[in-house]
Amino acid sequence: MQWTLSVVIATTVVYLFTIVGFTQSFLELNPAIVEFWATSLGQQIDRQCKNASGIKVIEKKYKEATYTTHYINGKTLSVEVAKKIESYLQVRLEAAIEIKKKAQELFLNYSSENHTCDDFTYYDSKDITIYKDRGNLIFPEDLDENSTYNGPNLELYLPLYEEWREHFQIPVSLNASAIHVPTNIYKCAPFLLDNISWTGKLDEVFSKNQGNMKSAWQFFASSAGFLRFYPASAWYNEGMDMFDARLTEWYTSAAAPPKNIIILLDNSGSMTGLRMEIAKTTVKKIMESLNENDFFNLITFNNDSRFVDCDCQHSNGSLIQATSKNIRRVTKSLMEVQSIQIANFSKAFQLAFDVLQKHSPINRSRINLGSNNAIMLITDGASETYVEVFDSYNWYNVTVDKDQTAQLRYARIFSYLIGQEVTLANKNHVKWMGCANKGYFYHIGTMADVHDYVQDYVRVMARPLAVHNISHNSWSGVHLNIPLPKENFGFNTNSRTTEWIRLPSTATKPVLSISVSTPVYDQRDDEINNGNLLGVAGVHINLDEILAFIPRSKLGALGYAFIINNNGFVLSHPDLKPWNFSSFGGNTPMNDYKNVDILFLEQEYNSSDEQLPQLRRAMINGETGHVQATVKKFYGQQLHRVYIQTQNYYYAPILNTPYSIALVIAEHTNNHYIYQTKSLDPQSFLWCSMVIADWDYCNNQRKTTPFFKFVDIINNVLKSSDPLCNKNLAASVAFDVNITRGVHAIWNDYNKEILIANSQKNLDFNMAMVGTRAGVTRFQDFNGQAELDQSNDESCLSLQKLIDLFTPSIDTEYYKKAAVNRRNVWAFSSTIHPDFEDTLNTSYISVAASRGIYIQEHHRNSKKDILASVFTLHMKYDSLFRMLNATTSFCSASLDCSSIYCHNDSVDCYLLDENGFVVVADDPLLVGKFFGYIDYQVLLDMRKKGMFKEVPITDYQAVCIACDMSSENSSASSILNPFIYMVKLLMWHITQITLSLTQFSLVNLWHYIYYATGLMTSSVSDLTYAGLYPNDTLLYQQVLSQKFLTLSPCQQSIKSFISLGSRNITNNHVSNCSECSYSKRSYVANRVPNTNLYLMVLEGECSCEILSQNDCMEENESSNGCSSDFMGVYRKPPAPHGSTGSIKLPKYKTKKQPIEEVQTCNGSASLYISTMLIIAIQVFIHEIYSCR
Repeated sequence: MQWTLSVVIATTVVYLFTIVGFTQSFLELNPAIVEFWATSLGQQIDRQCKNASGIKVIEKKYKEATYTTHYINGKTLSVEVAKKIESYLQVRLEAAIEIKKKAQELFLNYSSENHTCDDFTYYDSKDITIYKDRGNLIFPEDLDENSTYNGPNLELYLPLYEEWREHFQIPVSLNASAIHVPTNIYKCAPFLLDNISWTGKLDEVFSKNQGNMKSAWQFFASSAGFLRFYPASAWYNEGMDMFDARLTEWYTSAAAPPKNIIILLDNSGSMTGLRMEIAKTTVKKIMESLNENDFFNLITFNNDSRFVDCDCQHSNGSLIQATSKNIRRVTKSLMEVQSIQIANFSKAFQLAFDVLQKHSPINRSRINLGSNNAIMLITDGASETYVEVFDSYNWYNVTVDKDQTAQLRYARIFSYLIGQEVTLANKNHVKWMGCANKGYFYHIGTMADVHDYVQDYVRVMARPLAVHNISHNSWSGVHLNIPLPKENFGFNTNSRTTEWIRLPSTATKPVLSISVSTPVYDQRDDEINNGNLLGVAGVHINLDEILAFIPRSKLGALGYAFIINNNGFVLSHPDLKPWNFSSFGGNTPMNDYKNVDILFLEQEYNSSDEQLPQLRRAMINGETGHVQATVKKFYGQQLHRVYIQTQNYYYAPILNTPYSIALVIAEHTNNHYIYQTKSLDPQSFLWCSMVIADWDYCNNQRKTTPFFKFVDIINNVLKSSDPLCNKNLAASVAFDVNITRGVHAIWNDYNKEILIANSQKNLDFNMAMVGTRAGVTRFQDFNGQAELDQSNDESCLSLQKLIDLFTPSIDTEYYKKAAVNRRNVWAFSSTIHPDFEDTLNTSYISVAASRGIYIQEHHRNSKKDILASVFTLHMKYDSLFRMLNATTSFCSASLDCSSIYCHNDSVDCYLLDENGFVVVADDPLLVGKFFGYIDYQVLLDMRKKGMFKEVPITDYQAVCIACDMSSENSSASSILNPFIYMVKLLMWHITQITLSLTQFSLVNLWHYIYYATGLMTSSVSDLTYAGLYPNDTLLYQQVLSQKFLTLSPCQQSIKSFISLGSRNITNNHVSNCSECSYSKRSYVANRVPNTNLYLMVLEGECSCEILSQNDCMEENESSNGCSSDFMGVYRKPPAPHGSTGSIKLPKYKTKKQPIEEVQTCNGSASLYISTMLIIAIQVFIHEIYSCR
């Protein structure tokens, strides 16, 4: 009994102790204590940052200075920029036209010479060898005039000049053009050599044009298949070269007007096995040849006819735009098509004609060149011609003269007969459909024929323009330029001699371009002209050169510019993500970067607002104007770091192109220059501790070193009367240099004081910086910066590398951070070095605090704040962590905080920024993380209490994890694996004796083995590797651990948070915390004055729900992908052959009048090497090299 009583007493004591402990844990989180800590911490930060930065001294100098502010009119500026770009593009257009004229002239006077490779050579870009010696480039001046370089694999050698370094990024020769021949075309074929021969003299016009275009790639893409481009360079290609210029957007859009295409796929019971595989590949090849100005849809038919993409309501019963996303979705549905029942051709054709005529009604009075209607029939045979269907739907008569009529075809029929064994009757019926409807007939017997002949339909679609010699120019969307090498060359600027070095692949940004192209026609004066398209001539234009016309200095800290085309798709925008530079994916282009709508990147804060759709429509229509909208923006690529901004959009058309440009200026940063009319004193410079933005000050005079030359430039511009000189910018630079003079002395004095004090409560600063509105940056390294020779450029350069030499101050993240957080706030952010997670060394964590100086400007009877400059301090993370712990170790006499402090295990303390990211934490591994990953329930409760607001962001350029069922590690692959390598070996031996053959009977066997086992993928891959965020590697780890998982484009919703001011949260408890006492967690949050930080104090040793990455980034795209297409948004067909572009019917009385009469409409084979054979050879070689 006594023992039982003892147990009861002991249990009661433990229970009461536990209750008291829990109660104390709640009571100890006293809001008054947290408020005291936050206030004390804010005061210390503000005092030390002001003293260290010298911001008070510079603020006083601004108040005492006499200066002028110049307002920049955004509307006028946008028109000026658009005109400059128009003039620049006009030169490229004229160059393309000159190439076209020369090509047509050469062909007109050329007679076939029946060349062979024995008597004719050309610079094959795949065989060009760069002059090298032990890894270094050898330039022509290093060789004797008559010498021959005897290097390994002696082939065709081109001298390569230094000019490529600045303009082309890869070695080029200005002496000649080079030829690229598609893999499936025999490079010694007589017809190919004949065409290469007559285009050889295009080098004359190429060289002449180059004088006006330093960095333009010029080209002629022949309908015979080859591409001649200038200047010559080696063709860089990793793995298999599947490039064919005839399938590019710039070729197809110039060769033929925008196309409206219905693809009819026969999926009746006879279309099984290999026939259906060939048919599906044919469909994919047709879709691959379409561009964003084309519209299409796919209908399968047996006894019934249905749209393959029937799950998407927008595409069911109508044409859809040929964007990469739409094509990918239709391709996915295509793979599920099965063969069944019998074919009803009449019903299928009727549906096809109904859809086409709904989209583009018949115009019986004119030939409409604005759209080329076509039906692509893919079948293994037809029992009759169905002439009555075409007579009712496709043939119609129009009067062309008083007593003369002509029978026209509303749509062309291209008939593809699938399979090798077909009856003559079936073949003739299918052939008749194509020939009787001004289309073409193709017999696709093998998979090789698909790759060789499907794109030939483009030549037929070009007939309306070619027959009537209608000249038109096509401007493309954004695209990748000629393939770049995996390892680019770079120039060693540190060397006093010209030294070329090899840089890693990430050293050079891949080049995005647009193109202007124009068709080249056969102009021979024949009695009957079949509309012979010789090819396409044009110029590739580096987008960076266009963007150089945008006066970045006039747009302010948060300003930028973007360009869109007639479809509303983005050519250039700071938030466009065309590339993935991750270590996982390499320099990989995103699948949908060509078709990113401007509304994907510019998202209004209130979804009910309509300013941005109005902006989009106005820009597409080529209007000039201004729109103001409040939008959701984010820092860099991190969509969690969102801010709300009111922006002014000033837009203007780039005339004679389908493009329009918008200049965006943030409302609160304003577009003003601040300047004095004083000259620049060289003594104002400290050469080694200063960087000037590389802007155009006058006629391309830019920032140079040494600085005394730059001083002369500024002073000369100030005295100049040249209207092309930006005197306001020069004066603003001079003002900023003068007003920030002396800040280095303040930094040096403070650094000495801190070294003497050596207090644990002092912040340990690494660097101080001040960046100004005019692009002037001064900086001071606090880690023992030596006194350097101010006249020694090389010693200065070593120090200037501490910051980005080529980033203007207003484009840096710290400057933008200060601009977003407005007045009197030190905006904190943390940066994690990649080596931190491996070493856990907190010296790899850097914390920056930025604050702006504002001046007031009187404009139009109102006062406006202008952000004049931003001070930034980089500090050691450990010093801020120590300051937090020291501050929370004491409190005022009226408060008892003896049992609660931040380095106590029972309490978790965090400093969060305005987006809920951790700046300081007890566990350094949590720094830089979104707090939702730490305790999502607490974050939601803070939102509920009004401290944070959730701002949804949709990422239309995201990537998601997808299953790759073609993995080589599948069970089918493991079974077939021995046989696969036997086939590879067999192909190797066959290759040695069959390169000149035109067809290979084992290609179908090869197709089954390689495509079924996933050893080869389509040339248009749906799988793209891209990083979601710089610091998030979860996705990559999942992909690496699961070989069946890959990344594919998708649309995702991001849960972002933004603070709502200085609101504090008193003691609060969050429920549903299973690890915490009573399933509740206690916390207090308080704003840290003078900063963008919140002090969070939470009950330690427990947590609530943690937000996973997948929860925070939800895939928002339905299974069929329809929700993200914006399929109903406004677009405008390109001019001059848009929907309103038409010509009167020609009179047929004169024989010299060109008439479209097709003499041949039958696709024939024999000039191509089997594509699949060539691919097999390349796969084999690739496998050999990959195993070395």
